[in-house]
Amino acid sequence: MAKQIGLGTIVGALAIFLVSFVWHMALPFAETGFRNLPHEDVLTAAMRLGISEPAIYIFPGMDPSKRSDPAEMQNFAEKFQRGPTGLIIYRPGGAEFSFPKLLVNQFGFQLLASFVVSLLLAMSAVPSYLQRVLFVALVALFGSLVIDLPYWNWYGFPGSYTFEHLCELSLTWGAAGFAIAAVVKPRSA
Repeated sequence: MAKQIGLGTIVGALAIFLVSFVWHMALPFAETGFRNLPHEDVLTAAMRLGISEPAIYIFPGMDPSKRSDPAEMQNFAEKFQRGPTGLIIYRPGGAEFSFPKLLVNQFGFQLLASFVVSLLLAMSAVPSYLQRVLFVALVALFGSLVIDLPYWNWYGFPGSYTFEHLCELSLTWGAAGFAIAAVVKPRSA
């Protein structure tokens, strides 16, 4: 069984990596919801002056200790309705950009995820090949439902991005499902 799980990990990660590559490099909708920051030089100069700590910044903001204060909640609701609202993932000093390093990291994440799904599939009693493929795809769908939909709901991630990401996960993990299900089979009774 360990050999099947190991092989499932490798073929699953390769399938995800290859399909993700095609998705991001060849399809026109792969970056749906992302836009370049208009007036980037002006806005980043202001950020350099006003923000010194790396973090995820949310706006409008609210003092967490005042969440039970009705007046503070009303003020927040008015600012939220007036806009703008958003999140900024911010690093004041920037970071070195290395596409090869990021690809290696991404493949490592896909290996880890494929290992977890291969292990789950090996522990299941899913008998047929297509049911095992569906099992893998449903695990990915679960992940998207518990992460992407709350991000859309709470943080205002664009609906177009959320839908595109759901489609990407369905396609990549569907492909991984075909690969993993071919090698990770139920234990014989």
